[in-house]
Amino acid sequence: MNSVTSNNSIFENYTINVKLKLAALWTAVMFCYVYGDYIQIYVPGMIAQAMEVTATAEKQIEFSLVAILMAVPSSMIFLSLVVKPSVNRWLNMGIATFFLVLNIVVNLSETWVFYLLLTAIESVINLAIIWTAWNWPKVSERSTANQ
Repeated sequence: MNSVTSNNSIFENYTINVKLKLAALWTAVMFCYVYGDYIQIYVPGMIAQAMEVTATAEKQIEFSLVAILMAVPSSMIFLSLVVKPSVNRWLNMGIATFFLVLNIVVNLSETWVFYLLLTAIESVINLAIIWTAWNWPKVSERSTANQ
């Protein structure tokens, strides 16, 4: 009896729902934002500047706007999972495009390499969000008629 057996294994692969992909991408970009803010503490002079901040109405507004700005991507983690696909697709593309442009404009004059590196990574992730949302899989008419 002569049998040939193959040791070639085929790895199991699942199709991941587009909503899960988008939520994972928003999670990844949020980690980049958090790490960037954390690393920023170690930039020489940054803590000294923070200690000089006075509580003015303008600073309250500025900090509130930054808080809202950072709440948007973290909210997108949840919204990517629960919003209907037709709205979800445009919401992801629009917000990711806004943050892509904002990150590049804000960090254009930056000289610290870690900022530039994180900006590049965040840009790639935002582009991946846009691409994933743009290429949202469509259900064929035949399969919707059977449901």
